[in-house]
Parts: sequence; structure tokens; C-alpha cells
Amino acid sequence: MNNSVYADGQNLYLNLTSLCPTDCVFCIKEPAGRRFLGHDLALDREPELEEVWSAVLERTAIRPFEEFVFCGYGESTYRIDAVLELTRRLKRCYPRSRRRLNTIGLGNAIWERDIAPELAASGLSRVSVSLNTADPEQWVKLHRPRLEMREKGFQSALEFIRCCLLADIHTTITAVSLPGVDLGAVQRLAAALGAGYRARPMLTAEKATNRTE
Repeated sequence: MNNSVYADGQNLYLNLTSLCPTDCVFCIKEPAGRRFLGHDLALDREPELEEVWSAVLERTAIRPFEEFVFCGYGESTYRIDAVLELTRRLKRCYPRSRRRLNTIGLGNAIWERDIAPELAASGLSRVSVSLNTADPEQWVKLHRPRLEMREKGFQSALEFIRCCLLADIHTTITAVSLPGVDLGAVQRLAAALGAGYRARPMLTAEKATNRTE
């Protein structure tokens, strides 16, 4: 399954699942036909771990990558066992490269346990949490989470951030520049938690379908 990995710049991205606990208002996966920067991220099934690893080996045989990132149109932590095993292999085979998880921050809620120590033990270098707001009510409106995560989803994402920081994983909170979102408040929240902060421009379907590699 060759769309289980895709490259952008000096990073190689691992696309493990289409499952997601949210239906974010700013997500362009459907308007973009599940393409991202020209790459087809549609999965007719979840790739086996060894399929993903073989694809990683094929791509790294061509050129090195500075960072390996778990990121697709789904939430990678649904496949926590695959994330952990692949991270261990990446650390062992490419120790000079960083290993990052891009997430909506609901991994602890999905598994009903603190997964941060496991991520740290596997060798994960960084976590980027798409929080997008400092307002719990706005978080629900922007992310449209599954019913069981609406009440406590925002707090669960904050707790995941705290857990990652306690596990000594470099953690960044990101926010998409959206109308009505107080980016300054998100930045202040990140600072209060001890996390990094990065604002992201709104991605359009047109840009997502253009190949950059």
C-alpha cells in the first residue's frame, strides 16, 4: 500500500488510519478528495505494520529524512501499537532523525489510559497537538467530536498535553487561523502549560491537491 507513507520536504509521513474521533469544520479531506499536497492519502484498509515499514525502507533507501511524522487524515493513536513499534524501529535505524506525532490530542480518551509514557519509552521525540482554541465550548464547535467525547474532549486534550510534557516529550500546541478564534489566548494557554505554540494558516482544498514534492 504505497500511500501508507508520503514525503514533503525533508519529512516522511506515516499514514496509518482513516479513523478520526472528530469531524473538524476546517478539515479539507473530503473537498480535497483525501489528497494532501498532491499525495493520495485514501486508504481502502488500514496498512499492516510491515507494509508501512517496507515503504519506509524503500523511501529512505533513496534519500535521508530529517523527521518521521505520524500524520494522515485519521488519528494515528487509534493504532497505538503500530505507532509504538514503528517508533522503536525508527529510533533504532535512524537515530539522528526526529520522530513526531501529529494528533488531535484524544489518545488518552480513546484508550482510557495515559499513553504518553509509552510514547516516550518508544522513542517519540515530539508531539504536535491540534487544539485550535482555548475555549472549551468553541473546541466542540470547531472539532465536532464524537458524542462520547463532547463533554470532556477539550479537558482530555489538555490532560494529554500535560502527560506528554511530564513524559519529557517536546510538545507543541497548534491553532489554525480561523474567524472568531483568539490565537493569542491559545498562545497564552500553551505558555501556561509549558508547551510550545504554532499558528497554522487555513489550508484550502486547492492547495491540498497540488503536488509539492
